[in-house]
Amino acid sequence: METETDVDPISPPASASRETVVISALLDNVDLIDKIFEFIQIEFPEMRDKAFALKELARREFAGIETYIPRRSQAERDRIAREVITVFNGSNAHEVAKRLCISRSSVYRIIKASTKTRE
Repeated sequence: METETDVDPISPPASASRETVVISALLDNVDLIDKIFEFIQIEFPEMRDKAFALKELARREFAGIETYIPRRSQAERDRIAREVITVFNGSNAHEVAKRLCISRSSVYRIIKASTKTRE
């Protein structure tokens, strides 16, 4: 029978899924580097042997840096903004928001920002 001390905190259980790793990273307030490499080991098992060395390199490279990781890339945000500007007709904010999986207020914010850049 395994106890908590027998379980390797860096390697996820064999049955771990991507969602499990991501959710536990958010809820447990654990080290982001450890969670990223858990994710890599789940998605790319062939990388397991190189993971420790790569993790140490990542720690040295990014030590002390605090950063925000946006949900969408800048390219994706730009694409959404272009589509909002193209599709919005002045009275269909709800439909545009639903279609693009963004909030209605985001539709209006994008439209407002685009009119400021045109002026």
